[in-house]
Amino acid sequence: MLKKFDKMLRKEKKVQVDSGEIQNKRIHIDWGRQGGIILGYVAIMLGFYGIIANTMMFNQYGNWISYVDMDRTILFWAYTTFISPNLEPLIFVLILIAITSLIIVFSIIDWHSSTILLILIPGLIIFILDIYWTLIYLPISIITGTFIYSFTSQGLTIVLLFLVCFALTFKEDIPQYGIKASIWLVPFLIALGFFFYTIMFGVSIEPLILQFGSGEGWINILILILTVLSGSLSSMKLKKERIKRKEIREFSELSR
Repeated sequence: MLKKFDKMLRKEKKVQVDSGEIQNKRIHIDWGRQGGIILGYVAIMLGFYGIIANTMMFNQYGNWISYVDMDRTILFWAYTTFISPNLEPLIFVLILIAITSLIIVFSIIDWHSSTILLILIPGLIIFILDIYWTLIYLPISIITGTFIYSFTSQGLTIVLLFLVCFALTFKEDIPQYGIKASIWLVPFLIALGFFFYTIMFGVSIEPLILQFGSGEGWINILILILTVLSGSLSSMKLKKERIKRKEIREFSELSR
């Protein structure tokens, strides 16, 4: 009888320990992974619209304007803020879509992908930051003796988004986690636009019209999706190539 009772007690203690371990697993936060994701989201939350606001809330005379007088469309048509002043908006958008699409394609296929990505990614960043188009004026700068330089810092928003998605995926042992976290940045940014609009201008139906009832809003969503996918998928591809080369190098060293 005592043996049976003792056995029941041990079984009950085991159940309590097991349930405690399950509860601990449920509330456990892996700061090595979730912490990086949270940090990435905070960087996007502060940086994406923060950079746009700090560069767009000026009038033609360079004076700071109140948020009441700001162009409200930039919260939902963010891509219009970093369009190159040296290109037609349509051409700029088409080139941007083409480069991000190529990055996605070469992140999926295996045809000299790593080499091409190492060309396309810097090309995308240079294109967005408007450095390449400034070089067009280099001959004029030499002739006049005056250095002509223009830098659209609004472009840092899309570069920031690309680099955060790249980092979120690169640091993950399982790339799919980073890709998933990156994709969720698209609805996160859209929700932030609605949130900021409501705080500054109150509740209105205008945000819905600007975001989902206009072509510019859908172009903005498309650019966000392409940027997020190009950043995360290229990161996954380059990390796989890096691991593959490392394994080949280690195998060749062992076989000597």
